[in-house]
Amino acid sequence: MTIKKRLILSHILVFVVPILMTVVLFLMAAGGIWLFTQSGNHVYVESSTQFNRASEAVHHVVFRSLRSSGDDPEHYKWIIEMLSPEQSYVVLEKDGSRIYEYGNGHLASMMEAIPSDIRDRSFSRQKRDTYVHADTGRFYYLEKQYIHDSLYRLYFVSRQMPHGTDEAVEHATQGTLMAIFLAFFLVLAGTIFFLTRFVLRYILQALKLLQTGSDQVRQGNLTYRLTYGHDDEVKPVVDTFNIMTEELEQSLQERTRQEENRKELIASMSHDIRTPLTAIRAYVEGLADNIADTPERRRHYIEVIQKKTEDMNRMIDQLFLFSKIDLGEKALPLQSLELNEVISDIIEENKEGWQYRQALVVWTPSPEALPLLGNRELWQRIITNLVTNSIKYKTEEYVHIGIRSWKQENMVCLEVADDGPGVPEEALMRLAEPFYRTDKARSRTGDGSGLGLSIVARGVQLMKGIVTFLPVHPHGLCVHMELPSEGDVK
Repeated sequence: MTIKKRLILSHILVFVVPILMTVVLFLMAAGGIWLFTQSGNHVYVESSTQFNRASEAVHHVVFRSLRSSGDDPEHYKWIIEMLSPEQSYVVLEKDGSRIYEYGNGHLASMMEAIPSDIRDRSFSRQKRDTYVHADTGRFYYLEKQYIHDSLYRLYFVSRQMPHGTDEAVEHATQGTLMAIFLAFFLVLAGTIFFLTRFVLRYILQALKLLQTGSDQVRQGNLTYRLTYGHDDEVKPVVDTFNIMTEELEQSLQERTRQEENRKELIASMSHDIRTPLTAIRAYVEGLADNIADTPERRRHYIEVIQKKTEDMNRMIDQLFLFSKIDLGEKALPLQSLELNEVISDIIEENKEGWQYRQALVVWTPSPEALPLLGNRELWQRIITNLVTNSIKYKTEEYVHIGIRSWKQENMVCLEVADDGPGVPEEALMRLAEPFYRTDKARSRTGDGSGLGLSIVARGVQLMKGIVTFLPVHPHGLCVHMELPSEGDVK
């Protein structure tokens, strides 16, 4: 049950329970009066206050019955006959004719004590005329009303009984009433307490659960998950808390992984840059010490220094681009491109150099336009890295590289495949890791930064795409890229 339903139910019960208890008390009082009328006991008037209460009760019952049920005494005599027949005398007249009489007829003379001007005075038909008087232990009551164009007179006279006649009964009645009202308030208080606990118990449990989870997160325990067994308004909060802690845990793991990669990147780049620097230093010292004593040897030393300098420059460029990719679109903003045009321009700019290095590149463009959001610098480095990677690890005189593009539903696809030595299947999933090299095909470190395929994967990811490394049979490596077509980028 939801908290909202619990609150609604508690409010309804707080409203209904007092009503039900009032009805029960009314039924108990009515039952008590009925039992009293059936027991043969009577009410004795011992004071003017008791007479006033008795006359009010008789007045209400008699005249209500006359309005609703007519003159039949069966509807009102029960209240009158509760009065002591020796002590009281009651007469009901209609248009001057007596229609009901009860009690001690010897008290009829008391009716004559009511002044005639009061008995016969006129009054408005919309109102009633009432006379109440007490005199030395005698009590007088007269009420006149018009009902259905008939004038009714109700006489009620009584003489006072000695005090203490039913004192025990009065004490018992008062005690019973006090007990009933005390029970009423105790039941009402218990109901309110139960309903409050009924609602607050689950709220407090949920708050305590969330507090426990927050304390665990504050202490750094991001593996802690909340368990909540009720399907109410708290459950989405608990689910959101669990999702939050899970994402925080993943974020922390990713941050730790990136920090480790950054340390590895610095260490690896330091090692890779130190190699050409050592060679440059050695050849510079050879020139300084005049070890290269012939023009041919000096030219060879200078060529080696120049090549090592180019290697260092290429490594620094790769590292710079790798850092820009980490910065995202701020450093490499995306713009509308047509992939076929971009790839054609890159191939046209580099084909002579690739041919010189024994790479035969075959370009198969898509027959339809391939619009996407991308960065031309990224595509330049992605294609050159893939082709250079195939050239670097070729085992034959020439390496054949096929580049093709096509559109598949709302995705733009690009593949770069070679017929080189390939990569073991167990190593395919790790090719995008910085500085990862397989035991065989990727074991040479002399002429590479180790960031080439990692830049490919991260660059495509920056452009909202994915990269998959696949084997080519009988040998070779295929790099499959899928990117969303422009208009489908989210």
